Amino acid sequence: MNPRKTILNGKEYEIVSAEVVDVDFSGSDREKLYSVICKILGAQGSQGSYNLIQARALDANIKNIPIIGEVVMLLKGPTAYNSYVGTGQEYYYTNPVSIQSSVHHNGLPGVSDVAESQTPNNPQKRQNSQDGIPSKNTNNQSQRTIDPAFPERTDVYPLQFYSGDIILEGRWGQSIRFSSTLDERRDYPVPSYWKKGLSDVGNPILVISNGSNTTNKKYNEFTQENPDTDDASIWMASGQEVKFTPASSYTPSIKDKNVDLFNKNKFGGNQVILASDRIIFNARKQELIAFSKEGIGLSSEKAISLDGKQVVETESKRINLGLNAKSPVLLGDRSMDWLNELCDLLSRLLTTLTVTTVPTGVGPSGPPITTPEFININSELKLLQLKIEKLQSRLAFVNEFSAGPTDDAKAKESEREQKQEKRDAGEEPPRQKSSPDETALTPRDTRTGTEWQGFALWDPNQQTVYGVRDKDATTWFYDSAWKKYLTDMSKFNPPANYETNKDTTFDSDLMSAVVNKDTGSISNKTQSISEQSDVTDDLD
Repeated sequence: MNPRKTILNGKEYEIVSAEVVDVDFSGSDREKLYSVICKILGAQGSQGSYNLIQARALDANIKNIPIIGEVVMLLKGPTAYNSYVGTGQEYYYTNPVSIQSSVHHNGLPGVSDVAESQTPNNPQKRQNSQDGIPSKNTNNQSQRTIDPAFPERTDVYPLQFYSGDIILEGRWGQSIRFSSTLDERRDYPVPSYWKKGLSDVGNPILVISNGSNTTNKKYNEFTQENPDTDDASIWMASGQEVKFTPASSYTPSIKDKNVDLFNKNKFGGNQVILASDRIIFNARKQELIAFSKEGIGLSSEKAISLDGKQVVETESKRINLGLNAKSPVLLGDRSMDWLNELCDLLSRLLTTLTVTTVPTGVGPSGPPITTPEFININSELKLLQLKIEKLQSRLAFVNEFSAGPTDDAKAKESEREQKQEKRDAGEEPPRQKSSPDETALTPRDTRTGTEWQGFALWDPNQQTVYGVRDKDATTWFYDSAWKKYLTDMSKFNPPANYETNKDTTFDSDLMSAVVNKDTGSISNKTQSISEQSDVTDDLD
């Protein structure tokens, strides 16, 4: 006898059919993975062996694991222990037999069963036979069912096949179709979703679909893939027209920049279409890159968000914020420089106005009676100038031209970063120094200069010490004591010996009489100091 053949009812068979009665999901025997337990059917499907047979998958790479109740074909093949010393044979199973032509399942449970009353080993049957009592089969129906853990579905339909197709279909409505542009002279019950488009007959198309969501069809009627209704699908077309419904209709910029060739080509062309309720790209180790020859269009009915933990950078010859935007944005560093220069010019103008004299018939006039107002405006202007730095964004940055920043912009950025590092370290930023060119009409420190800015505050116009510092400040312009001093002044009354010479300084002897240098307290001899004034910086 040929050991590769199966002996059944005295006859030899190379391939026999068997019903699957159990599937080994455990993988405990690593030399017999994907194995099943079967019962062989008889030559006519009514007789068979009463022994259980273990069989392994015939193909190691492409597997169609049967369920309990399905029928497979068994054939013998060599075992893993074959050698020149000897050979052995064991059973291997094929894909389930398509008994019901269903892609979902082809179970026929109990087909290998033999009624107990017909079993030769049944002692009752032997006794009845001896007594001349014939046996009757009263029930031709098996009480067995398919695998109880297998959820049967009624909404899984087979795909309509077209000329030359190769189709892989899963049990649950997933599929891979290798097809082509069809010759439209042949009619099919379900026409193909794709049309000729820009392709020729025979151009390949590949469709991967998961979850067809077909409705209103009878059992085992053909269906087809659809990018608008499938749970998820990938379409790889070679010129074919594959229509789909865009999830967002808000496309003003896409249309304006002509990034909509899919519409102009009527959805035809060499293309890849991904369709689902959610699409996620996740580059776990390296980059996620998108290149395009004509354009990249993004559209959403709600929002488009870009998050970059370090930076979000956009580079182009022109960047429009808004459809066909026309107004240019201001450069932060250059705008700050311009605003600082403007404030300096205005400050010089106000200082000049306080010492303005006009020739008259009896000689030069005195200073304007609005000098205190000019001084007040000047101090507020300086305060405003200090706030210019806060106009800069620490989030958004722009370049003047494409291809990167200028050297000046790089230097400004370095300066900003150094300042910010000091702030982050809890250090005060560099202070603005008092100018030695301040006029006598301008209130100043008792020790005017470019290095030291502390101690007593002196108004040379009134020959008055109006406050003291308890710590350094950026400049005298921003002291609350000066603001309070101006507020308390009902009118500017310059002394009779008032001079407009900008080099006027406070006499050191008078200073000693006015201020106690050891304690920093103001002398009682000076009555014009506000006793209620707590001098503090008025900086932010």
